[in-house]
Amino acid sequence: MSFRPLQFFKWLTFVSFVLLLSWAAYYYYHQGFGRHWRALLAKEFHAFGLEIQIRRLTLDPFRGLVAKDLEIYDNDRRQTILAQISDLSLDLNYANLLQQEPALNAVDLRDAKISIPIDPAAPKSGRIRLRGLQSRIYFFPGRIEVRQASGIIFGIHLQASGTLINPAAFSLLPGLEAHPRSDETPQRNFLSVMIKEIERLRFSGKAPQLEFSFQVDLANPSSLRLQGGNLSAESIIRQNYQLQSFDCQFSLENQKFDLRKVFVRDAQGELSATGSWNLGTGEKQFQIRSGLDLAKLLANDVWFPWIKEIVFDAPPQIELSGLARPDGGLQGVGKLNFDQFSVRNVKFQSMKAEFSKSGNSWMILNAQVTHRSGTLSGDVLSRPGDFRLRIDSALNPTELAPLLPSRLQRALIDWEFQTSPVIQATFSGPSPNLAGLSGSGQIWLGKTNFRGALLNSGSANCELRNNVVRCDQVRVIRDEGTGTGRFTYDFSQDQLTMEEFDATLSPAVVAAWFDPAIESILKSFRFSRPPTMRATGTVQPGEEYADDLRLQIDAQSPLACQFDGWEIPFERGSADFSALGSGPAGFTVAGTVRAQGAKVSRSKFLAPLLTLLEPLGFHEPLTSSLKFKLDTISLQIISLQLVSGPHEMRLDGSLSLLRDLVD
Repeated sequence: MSFRPLQFFKWLTFVSFVLLLSWAAYYYYHQGFGRHWRALLAKEFHAFGLEIQIRRLTLDPFRGLVAKDLEIYDNDRRQTILAQISDLSLDLNYANLLQQEPALNAVDLRDAKISIPIDPAAPKSGRIRLRGLQSRIYFFPGRIEVRQASGIIFGIHLQASGTLINPAAFSLLPGLEAHPRSDETPQRNFLSVMIKEIERLRFSGKAPQLEFSFQVDLANPSSLRLQGGNLSAESIIRQNYQLQSFDCQFSLENQKFDLRKVFVRDAQGELSATGSWNLGTGEKQFQIRSGLDLAKLLANDVWFPWIKEIVFDAPPQIELSGLARPDGGLQGVGKLNFDQFSVRNVKFQSMKAEFSKSGNSWMILNAQVTHRSGTLSGDVLSRPGDFRLRIDSALNPTELAPLLPSRLQRALIDWEFQTSPVIQATFSGPSPNLAGLSGSGQIWLGKTNFRGALLNSGSANCELRNNVVRCDQVRVIRDEGTGTGRFTYDFSQDQLTMEEFDATLSPAVVAAWFDPAIESILKSFRFSRPPTMRATGTVQPGEEYADDLRLQIDAQSPLACQFDGWEIPFERGSADFSALGSGPAGFTVAGTVRAQGAKVSRSKFLAPLLTLLEPLGFHEPLTSSLKFKLDTISLQIISLQLVSGPHEMRLDGSLSLLRDLVD
């Protein structure tokens, strides 16, 4: 075989060319093109209104020219980054590029990553990140077309396509260096809140799908149009609460974002909604109908801390429609209907109401709450400087104690309502503050046990004014008699004032109601018929001792007193005494007890005195008068008068007996 130099030279040239090409490919793949080529490419993008900076420009043997770590800026001064792209493939007309003519035909995004700030003017506001982005973008004179872009954003599979017109006039945020317009701030805040909510979500099953097409004239960004928008998800988990079958259809045109349909369900019910957002004015309109379990949906939400205390055993039904203004003002009307729910473990059978809100004014109409003990209904109107309330309650307060303030819980300890009380009242004032409210109403009591004493019924007319409740025509009925009177209660001083209370009731029962300390004195008396009583003075509810209380008792029927282990009978008697003091150390009871027809011969304490007086003509029955003073330590007898026929004896001075030595 003869040696052919020409053929050898051809093969050598070919191998050298391949090696050179391989070396060039290796070099440009790993080292990248120089600054000159990156500048040429940046100029190509500048023609379409995109200011970019490329960290590396490499040559991939399969993808061709690839730009890596690309950044897009708001303007040629490159102060604010609008987007970051991990890499993209370039389709260029190299002949035009070398002649410095338009050469960019298209770019390919393959498994790219894009990072876009929520608010370019505030870098710390957070970023929207897309990953696995696949798309081919075509560059035509005067427009850019995005074909079938797909990727993952917040765990949602995105598919989009669209057209950008007049890209050379691109200015995403005009006047970015100046302060943003006042109407832009609420929109950005809303977007930030929405993104945070999306980031809290987790998805199970098939990945959620987001699809839409868009068109925008970049010379007028407000011309943005979104069509065919749809977001769907099989299963969404928010803070361990699962939602299913989520479907949202939306569009954007003429600066109006329309939510054509929102649907989602949970284990109890479903929600459907529609709405719109005028991007020009910032106003948002909405219509919502929900049967979701709101307690689970909003659990651990900082905006609704009280929702943790509610448990719905049946789907709560809520209808709401209205308008939200950019200044935070809200106008809306709606109604709710709850079945079988509980608050702080207090179970309710149902609740329903109609409500509305307009700015700083709101109203609740036809509200009704049903409990096993009864029903509460009412209306509320609140306007600046004007508050009105109507209430009609037949609920048992003791069964609702866990829902009441601690002060009322303590006050209800002494009460047991065998029949729910009925309260009807209307109030008005400049605000819901109790101190400024005034109004009137009525109270009716059925069988009620107060401090161990049962009353069959009771009623009163009440008036609230200047933080004081005045109760007139008070009437209390027990088996042995009735009591009538009037009193006032001062909320600021926590003080009950009895202007007068007249009764034909057991004195021990009346004393137990007003002051349990006096009950220990009166419980030793037994009356054949209820005496006539009058009570006046002030009482501190919840305190063990009264401040200033006067009791007057007149018994015209036989009575008896348990004293010294024996029962001393009387034909009739009367008493007038007062309880003074505000604490154990200063508490005293002082007064006078008068009795006629007393038989004291069986008393170990008084029988020796009667034996000494018999020679002087004193015989049973006796008429007596006793003045005394009692405190928490001792009983002091100030004077004792005995009368028998024409004979009279009076002992003045002081005789103190330790309480432990007196039966």
